[in-house]
Amino acid sequence: MSVVNIRESDFRILIVDDVQANIQVIGNILLTQKYNITFANNGEDAIKTAEKVHLDLILLDVMMPGINGYETCRRLKESEKAKDVPVIFMTALSEVTDKLEGFRAGAVDYITKPFESEEVLARVRTQLTINKLRQDLELRVKELEKSNKLIRRIFGTYLSDEIVNSILETPDLVTPGGESRVITILCADLRGFSVISDSLAPASVLDIINKFFAAMTDVIRKYNGTIDELMGDAILALFGAPLPSEDHADSALKCAVEMQILMNDVNRELHEAGLPMLRVGIGIHSGEVIVGNIGSQKRMKYGVVGRNANLAFRIESYTVGGQVLISEDTYNLLSCKAMIKNSFKVNPKGVKKPVRLYDVSGIEGSGVIPGGFDSAAFKAPAEKTSVEYIILDEKSADQNPVKTELLKYSEDGIIIPYTDSVKMFDNLKMHFLLSGETDTGDIYGKVTMVNPDEGITVVFTSESSGVIKRII
Repeated sequence: MSVVNIRESDFRILIVDDVQANIQVIGNILLTQKYNITFANNGEDAIKTAEKVHLDLILLDVMMPGINGYETCRRLKESEKAKDVPVIFMTALSEVTDKLEGFRAGAVDYITKPFESEEVLARVRTQLTINKLRQDLELRVKELEKSNKLIRRIFGTYLSDEIVNSILETPDLVTPGGESRVITILCADLRGFSVISDSLAPASVLDIINKFFAAMTDVIRKYNGTIDELMGDAILALFGAPLPSEDHADSALKCAVEMQILMNDVNRELHEAGLPMLRVGIGIHSGEVIVGNIGSQKRMKYGVVGRNANLAFRIESYTVGGQVLISEDTYNLLSCKAMIKNSFKVNPKGVKKPVRLYDVSGIEGSGVIPGGFDSAAFKAPAEKTSVEYIILDEKSADQNPVKTELLKYSEDGIIIPYTDSVKMFDNLKMHFLLSGETDTGDIYGKVTMVNPDEGITVVFTSESSGVIKRII
């Protein structure tokens, strides 16, 4: 038992006995230690006193007129205020059956008559100590429950219930500082949202982004992902941290495919609300990173750092709306069967060697990403249409627009004549020159194919339906 320092004057003890001499004897013993004493001559008065006065211990005679000590004890234990107050029976009865009857009624100990001072004080002090320990434990449990509730409220938005429960039940699984670990990182970004947000009221912008985040957060939590960042119109999620997971690559890919599938529901809701529809690009990479608490004493968060974390962002930058690109490192860790459209190598900025990416269309037996880019849907415009574009890079502010011809178009993109100045994955800012109109406003796209014979394919990354209707 833990050592508890108790001060006798802090405790109030109720003595219940119909014999005044017994009350006087036991009372004098307790007063020598400066306990606060309250008296009652029968069970009914004892119950009334317990309802009105805070008590720390009750010394209860067994044989009393009216209701006896056993019945009094049972009724005290039914009282919301007195149920936790320990009861010690005072009795001359020495049979085992009598003592068992008292314990069944709710008593915690016995003091036999005639009273021995040392025994009385020892038993009283023991029960007061035990009760004090119980109260301290209950207080700590309440504080822990309050703390856990706060943890659930703070982290429950970003972590699945399973992860939060594991952290609370087994906190040693989470390293307090940083550690090196192989995880999978998912980066999702809304395509063309900056353009959309410029044309809408702030309230509508927040409504759109919150609908997107709400839907995507549920999916990430479903696959035990950790939302590390919500950045404007982008999400960074970790799989395999803070809790280790052997199938982190599978979980990330399944999550990404379901996110793309769920975008149909998000867009249906946006359309019904009269808001623009969205498309999201998702990049996934697996590798060794440093995960842990990042920041200062005043502001700290759980996060990830390292070149592999940066590479996940780079991979996402190559995506177009409705696309999931995964690195070869992620592909090699998969146990699920990914459906691959094609693979290609890229040279991300800051990475020494080319990186092979896989364009995922779904997972066998799990789900297929709806829609997607369809090259067969392209057709020639009804009349000659010109396109002006600039390449968005660090030099774009100094560029003059390049005018070219629109060869083919679809709802997803356009094909323009080949030129060696436009490279794969270039981001273009374009506008169409239609007859009778100056231009159609800016439209953004990403180059996804460069073929000297067939031309340059540009997939739209911003809302384009209004322009396409005018071309038709």
